[in-house]
Amino acid sequence: MRRRPALDVAQLVDALRSKHGIGRPTAEQAIRDAWPQIVGPANASYSHAVRIDERGRLLVHASHAVVRNELFLNRAEIIERVRRLPGCASIARLHLSQG
Repeated sequence: MRRRPALDVAQLVDALRSKHGIGRPTAEQAIRDAWPQIVGPANASYSHAVRIDERGRLLVHASHAVVRNELFLNRAEIIERVRRLPGCASIARLHLSQG
């Protein structure tokens, strides 16, 4: 078994931060921050973006059926607005769930 050379703690912390993206803004956080501007303040109070899955779908929970239907009818416009955000160009679809 070979031993790797010891790393300085500062180098190790920097390597872990860059590997796991700690301290960098994520696409999900950018969407959450801009959610009221994306769907409007009335719809934003009854819905929230949960996460982006591995297939490029944005998962959104809506707490009211009327809001879910409103988001469903405007999903193309919502996706277009989301894609304009930094790091969100890969969002392909909108997946809505009641929750």
